[in-house]
This record gives sequence, C-alpha cells and structure tokens, in this order.
Amino acid sequence: MEHHGYQIRLSPSGLEWMAFVAQPKQRPTLILAPDREAVLAKAREWIDRQPASEMNPE
Repeated sequence: MEHHGYQIRLSPSGLEWMAFVAQPKQRPTLILAPDREAVLAKAREWIDRQPASEMNPE
C-alpha cells in the first residue's frame, strides 16, 4: 500500500507484525507492532512526521 508517496509493506513475524516503509530507491525503515492495524497506524504516523523535503524529493 502507499501513503504520501511511501510504500508500506506488511508482514507477520511470530507474535508481531512488521512494516517496511520506504520511498522508491531508499533503504526501508522497519516498524514493529503487536497487530496489523497497530503497525499500519505506526507506519502512517512515522511517514506523517517526515520533513516535507523528504516526502517530496526533487
């Protein structure tokens, strides 16, 4: 899925869920949470806190 130009990939991992968040051609950030909804919310929150210059690269 996508949020403000970032790709979010979700994956279950044992007792937690992982989200890999990145813009094209960037190294992903890993986010963990106990369930799918929580990890997706954390990923969107992390993206929303990124500086505008990183969200819209030239």
